Amino acid sequence: MLTFDSSSFDVTARAVDRAGKQARFVAAFALTNAMKDAREGEIGTMRSVFDRPTRFTLNSLQVRPATKQNLTATLGFKEGHGSVPAWKYLGPHVAGGPRRRKRFEMLLIRHGIMLGSEFAVPARAAPLDGSGNVSGAFITRMLSALGAQSDRMQNTARRPTRSNRKRNLDYFVLRGTKAPNGIYLRQGRSATPVFIFVNSANYKKRFPYYEKAQAIVPAAFRKHFAAGWDRFVLGEMRRAA
Repeated sequence: MLTFDSSSFDVTARAVDRAGKQARFVAAFALTNAMKDAREGEIGTMRSVFDRPTRFTLNSLQVRPATKQNLTATLGFKEGHGSVPAWKYLGPHVAGGPRRRKRFEMLLIRHGIMLGSEFAVPARAAPLDGSGNVSGAFITRMLSALGAQSDRMQNTARRPTRSNRKRNLDYFVLRGTKAPNGIYLRQGRSATPVFIFVNSANYKKRFPYYEKAQAIVPAAFRKHFAAGWDRFVLGEMRRAA
């Protein structure tokens, strides 16, 4: 979460001391609108660093406004409200570094499909969403086809062959060949990897979330403070004259 308050800007601290309530109102106005500008900047960044980001991803940021009583505005990720919290899948792209094993990888390890030292990374045949992740529906079909679901009734690997084509069950594990170890999808007479098994997995830092806000907020705050002062303080003086 990003937080900015009036103490971040010397001009505001001095103005608040001098003008009291009016300046506090203008400072709250400026902080809130500066954070809104930062949110728009972050959305633009997401559009440039992710491939066709979903509406959910683009709407994942929210501004908590400042008030006269609390001259602090924040920009953070929504909690999800029943869906996956945005920070859970966007956070690794902000920070980078090693990633934890995902639930489907644990299932692959539990069923002996993948070694305990391995990670599964998407290959060229895996459909990726706007955040660079494989859809849950695709992974569910793959796990069912490989007999790796935690609920055995969801596994379709041992169902009659006649239904296999309709259920996209042409998934198989390949090891010990010249091709990379991993999970492949049979397509006609050829096979294409959907996940490759590797011994380490890291996220690349793709989303400069903090850097973007730091670049936008100071100038945006000064702009909105000047506009707010003219509108709410000087404007009131002009109307009263």
